[in-house]
Amino acid sequence: MEDGQKMRDPQTSKIAMELHLAKFNYYMARQDWKSAVTELQHALNAVIDILDHANKTLKKVVERYQPVKTEAKIEGAVRSEKLSDDMILIEYPGDKIVLKRNTPPTVK
Repeated sequence: MEDGQKMRDPQTSKIAMELHLAKFNYYMARQDWKSAVTELQHALNAVIDILDHANKTLKKVVERYQPVKTEAKIEGAVRSEKLSDDMILIEYPGDKIVLKRNTPPTVK
């Protein structure tokens, strides 16, 4: 396919292929070999258009559904977790701290 030529959609290419194959059969029946070979070449060009469109469609599908491989590294992230009603675990890069709530002493 030439650079300046616009690519046909697959349905149009299929119709063109069927038309050229019909012409090929006609010329074969008439034993016009030169015209038959020309029509066969046009039919094959239409098949190439169909396959090219299918290939581009598959590439788009692969790009859309291919998993993105990224690693998330968050510097300085702080995470906290409640261990019990009066204890909390706090984690940040390099350290862990357990905080315990002080309850005032009971007076008797």
